[in-house]
Amino acid sequence: MPGTGSGWLRRVERVVHAAEDTLLIALLGAMILIGASQIFMRNVLGEGLGWADESQRLLVLWIGLLGAMAASRDGRQLRIDLVSRYMRGYSRRFIESFADLLTAAVSGVIGWYALAFVRESYAFGDELVGGTPAWLVQGVIPLAFVVIALRHLIAGVAGLMGRRQSSVPGS
Repeated sequence: MPGTGSGWLRRVERVVHAAEDTLLIALLGAMILIGASQIFMRNVLGEGLGWADESQRLLVLWIGLLGAMAASRDGRQLRIDLVSRYMRGYSRRFIESFADLLTAAVSGVIGWYALAFVRESYAFGDELVGGTPAWLVQGVIPLAFVVIALRHLIAGVAGLMGRRQSSVPGS
């Protein structure tokens, strides 16, 4: 049966995308709920939740990195590519693939050093809100950058092989 090998990959991809989107929505909802509760409690009751401000900062970290993963997944990341807008055919594909491969390399290096940061945090026993081990919360940093690196690596290689369409809006 031709094509059955990639059918399960597409299903896995859809499940992963749905999980990413669901987690983003849940975290954003939690952030809004905590923020609204904090405002209400401070204005009406005169005191707030002691853990809310730090939790909000951590939620911003998670939402920002998960959002970056989703943007790279959908080809909606920030792009500064004046050249590829005016190119067509193989040269455009080459430039876009080069940009993807460069993004993969930079994201991979950041992911590597982020992993070292998280490992040091683990080794030192750093703690955050309510005694939560910091490495659990910080683990999203290397995860996000490695996922972004892998997505751009795949897109770059696929582009060089002529197996993907342009991700530049308006083309």
